[in-house]
Amino acid sequence: MRTLFGFILVLWSLAAFANEEVPAMNGKNGYIEPFRMFDNVYYVGDKWVSSYVVETLSGLVLIDSLDFPYSKWIPENLKKLGLGEKEITHILVTHGHSDHVGGAEYLQSIFGSKVIMTKKGLELAIEQSGKSKGKNKFLPPKVEAFATDGSSIVIGGTEFKFYITPGHTQGDLSIDFLVKDNNVNYRAFIVGGHGVNFQKPSLVKAFLSSMARIKKLANESPVVAVNLSNHPHKNNLFANRDKIRQGESANPFISSSNFFQFIEQQEDSASKKIKENAPLKKTGNPNTSIELNVKALVD
Repeated sequence: MRTLFGFILVLWSLAAFANEEVPAMNGKNGYIEPFRMFDNVYYVGDKWVSSYVVETLSGLVLIDSLDFPYSKWIPENLKKLGLGEKEITHILVTHGHSDHVGGAEYLQSIFGSKVIMTKKGLELAIEQSGKSKGKNKFLPPKVEAFATDGSSIVIGGTEFKFYITPGHTQGDLSIDFLVKDNNVNYRAFIVGGHGVNFQKPSLVKAFLSSMARIKKLANESPVVAVNLSNHPHKNNLFANRDKIRQGESANPFISSSNFFQFIEQQEDSASKKIKENAPLKKTGNPNTSIELNVKALVD
């Protein structure tokens, strides 16, 4: 009897300890209550970084896993959404920065999820893991398969198409799939990384090339109608959520113009930063030298 009681006490202690490790779900920590966006897509991210769950016939697909330890909110969010009994079968990671991949290994250890990302993305994740400290310390995930440019995978009847679109990092993975709204399909697109990376000059040219390519891909039929940005401020996520809560009949997340405006904003922002950061050549006309240098970067 004492052995049984001791065993129960250990389990209780472990459960209590695990709960203490979960960061407080409050606004100060950036916690956001999860919500449904489409018939098959839910938001489980926080105030600053997006994380989406796609419900398929064979389980759940998680896109980006938040930074650790805030990824511990995701299983709790699934319970709140009524998805607590479903397994996260796959985790798709857009790039190797810790706020997108930091929780992947933790969630993988709970659900046995298969992680898919790019090879360069994993290299960056390993680098970021080595630099992580304290409560944010995380391990890189075990990758089931590396996504290659133009590859795809069908999970529970839902096809996810992958494109490598470097610029924010070398291993940015953009994801293309169909969402359902009232049983009608709409094409959604997640751009793998936002914002040009000036720490690596080679990525400056790559970023603008990737944005141009994404724009071309998005115009293919069916035209992209849903911008699932991997940061919520990039797709008016919370404003659109509030419109749904206020009873707006049309789903505000369905907007082709929103997606293409977003891409144009990325291009404009990058071009502006290129001009601000372009080195000056010693010529008679400093304005001309700026234009020459910008052209050299983007051609």
